[in-house]
Amino acid sequence: MSPGTGGAPMRILLVVPMVPQADGLGAIPKLLHAQLRGLRQRADVTVVGTFGELSGQAEAAAALSRDPSLDAHFADRRRAATAGRRWRVRAELAATWARGGRPWRAVSLGGGVQAVLDRVTADREFDVVSVEDDFIGLRLPPGAPVVLTEHEAEREPPAERSLRPGAILRRLDWRRLEGFQRRSWAAADLIQVYAERDAETIAARAPELADRVRVDPFGIELPAAAERDRERPDLILFTGTFTHPPNRDAARWLATEILPAVRARRPGAILRVVGSAPPRELLAELDRPGIEVVADAPGIAPHLERAAVVIAPVRSGGGMRLKVVEAMAAGKAIVTTPTGADGFTHFEAEPPLAIGDGAPALAALAAGLLDDDERRRELGSRARAFAERNLGPGAWAERQLGVYEEAVEIGRRRQT
Repeated sequence: MSPGTGGAPMRILLVVPMVPQADGLGAIPKLLHAQLRGLRQRADVTVVGTFGELSGQAEAAAALSRDPSLDAHFADRRRAATAGRRWRVRAELAATWARGGRPWRAVSLGGGVQAVLDRVTADREFDVVSVEDDFIGLRLPPGAPVVLTEHEAEREPPAERSLRPGAILRRLDWRRLEGFQRRSWAAADLIQVYAERDAETIAARAPELADRVRVDPFGIELPAAAERDRERPDLILFTGTFTHPPNRDAARWLATEILPAVRARRPGAILRVVGSAPPRELLAELDRPGIEVVADAPGIAPHLERAAVVIAPVRSGGGMRLKVVEAMAAGKAIVTTPTGADGFTHFEAEPPLAIGDGAPALAALAAGLLDDDERRRELGSRARAFAERNLGPGAWAERQLGVYEEAVEIGRRRQT
């Protein structure tokens, strides 16, 4: 157990934007589940969070709340089934956004959390509060040091020239997010990021806060390694949540430049794109020979098992890529960009990834791995070993506790 006040187990308050869920949709529920699993074996953890309509979140919240070994509390922000109530809730959220300085994601996720937080913290104290980036505007218990986890120190994308109301609101929200992030960083005792690029972004945007940033790559629940005899020859896999702009950009780049170059060398190569919420315009661009699209799959494990090579040609965004972590844990050979390798060089200067910059380099790496069974499988074995050393819940928890202990010491110095 990591020591807290007086040698007792450290008392950690986790304030989370979604319910920890091993099989959740998107990255955050899976990361929170691995975080909680690792920390609760080493400290006294209380969880405060929220859930909405995402599949399985209400059931996962109920299960955690019933767990006698865990102190978990969640605000239910689901909308009522009636159309009138849904529109009233939307109007309330829109009015909150218009009145305040918080970006949309912070407004939409925050409903009801403050009341739960106030109730939970009314009669207990914590050694440290760990809060996600969207919730930093909440009233947190006084006195406890705050560690902010910044998932992605985002920069505003190139401006849309459209004058449509939706485009104008997105531009306004991006500008609001920039100021919100700076205020969030300044309010925290320490800022935890997943990759060096995010630390550099914070240092560039807020130089006075650079000494508060700690790089702590995340971990996941490690699945069993994929069975090699189930690989489909020449199958290249790309996965992603397509509400995230970097994933849409990567899919287009794959379809228009990278895959044609791979197929020029390996005519039988097939790209399988597996992801949630692909927009119609992206589906139209992916409607090409050699591309299979699996939209809104219930899970990626079967697709990882069948893949010969996993590719992650991301060119923008911050943080670590869950798609790369999951592929490493499955023991797959992975082709990615320097951006896609963010976070992994924290452990080794040359992590077990095939890294290329530009479409010709990425295509050559993917085709070369398809050509060479021995090299492909050796790279996959090294990736699995890397994940076992560095990316499981226990390894991640040890890194996090080091950050929390440093924050506790900062709090002690502040009180003297």
